[in-house]
Amino acid sequence: MKKKIIILSIIAGFALVFYSCTKNFEEINTDPNNPLDAPSANVMAHAIFNFTWNYFDPWGDMNEPSSYSGQITKIQYIDEARYQYRESVVNMLWRASYNNINDMEKVIVKESLEGGNPNLVGMAMVWRAYMYLVTTDRWKDIPYSEACRLPEITLPKYDSQESIYNDLLLQLKDANEFFTTAAAYNVGSTDILFAGNVTKWKKFCNSLRLRIAIRASSADSNLAKQHIEEILGDSSKYPILSSNAENVFLWWPGTQPYVEPWQQDRNTRDDHAMCETLIDMLLDLNDPRLPIYAKPAQSDGQYRGLVHGATPGSFDRKDISRIGSIFRDNPAGFSPIMRYSEVLFIIAEAAHKGYNTGGVTAAQAYEAGVIASMTEYAVVAADYDAYLAQADVNWDGTGSLVKLYQQKYISLVKNGQEAWAETRRTDFPLMGPAQASVYQGHNRQPFRYPYPTDEINLNFDNIEPAMSGIVDQFWGQQMWWDKRTGVN
Repeated sequence: MKKKIIILSIIAGFALVFYSCTKNFEEINTDPNNPLDAPSANVMAHAIFNFTWNYFDPWGDMNEPSSYSGQITKIQYIDEARYQYRESVVNMLWRASYNNINDMEKVIVKESLEGGNPNLVGMAMVWRAYMYLVTTDRWKDIPYSEACRLPEITLPKYDSQESIYNDLLLQLKDANEFFTTAAAYNVGSTDILFAGNVTKWKKFCNSLRLRIAIRASSADSNLAKQHIEEILGDSSKYPILSSNAENVFLWWPGTQPYVEPWQQDRNTRDDHAMCETLIDMLLDLNDPRLPIYAKPAQSDGQYRGLVHGATPGSFDRKDISRIGSIFRDNPAGFSPIMRYSEVLFIIAEAAHKGYNTGGVTAAQAYEAGVIASMTEYAVVAADYDAYLAQADVNWDGTGSLVKLYQQKYISLVKNGQEAWAETRRTDFPLMGPAQASVYQGHNRQPFRYPYPTDEINLNFDNIEPAMSGIVDQFWGQQMWWDKRTGVN
């Protein structure tokens, strides 16, 4: 009996020790630096910062999209400019898209519950749409309808780019309805894009919808017309960017680790300079933005670009213009997500195509777009009239659409994603492949970006149909909205 009492006492002791060790188990094992739930405004801030950092830095932009579009190019370690891509970078960009999209899904769900903030729902829907647009314009068909549905769906199907575009337009139309006054539903100072200005978010929402619609216009004019006319027909319900003060720029604080990505790269590298495609265009037009966009060559003080994807060793770096100070020398500089001038060029193209633009003519919107781009860089007003009067600039009905594409292209510097998309849609400027391309037999810059090996390895059954027809990683499949013929 005594032995039995001792054993029971030991068991009871163990039970007491175990209870003492586990009654606060959840609290003890919760890492305060990695919370499972975070304020939605903070999650929004991180998604804006992280996605912009990845898609506007040297790896996500300078080395490839801005080079593919002929605006800048590499002058050292030229691999990416001639399509010798790095699998690790492709995988990283794919993860950056879906990690941040997943976070926006969580914000939307959380803030849609009773007591949530409808402004944060709208903001998350807009930023999610923006990220999806950049992602599909880079890869074409991607996971969309089944994406970010863990744990129910671990291997999402791939949706067609056409279906994604159609749904993004509807998503942005819905997002517009969530925005209400900042006074009623304050989003706080953690809004790193607009400092809590809900009206600017709403204008970004509708302007982004215009961007998607005009890009779709070459593939489905009726779809584009429907959305563009709806927005431009009701400015009170669907406000859009109305000045350079409303440009959608992420301004970087300028202190580590939040230094503007192009300037961060400049601190330690000298791999990039201006491409001859853009420099020659600016020289031909006697464009007053030239000394803002580029620095003169060190050797002779002349403005000179380098052929995109040049053969290594075929040039002297002292002979090539570097990127202008406004884009690369300021640690507290900006990443341009969308500009007011772009909105004006969209309206001009819509009017030129016969859409109802609320009484604004193509010529009016075009000239306003040129002036908005120049004003962005403080070009003196006295230069506007002389520039617009030039035969290659003046909207006179002769080749006007090409002039519009040219001015829009010039205005998009430092937004490589958009510049590359526009060159694929419009075939302006007309560019062949990189001079030292590692793939031969093509007559245009890349149509798309290689799919990530991580996705091929983990989700092969779903990605395999989407890969059909791809040639040399970058060609074979044109974007849904890319209706060019005779290109390969």
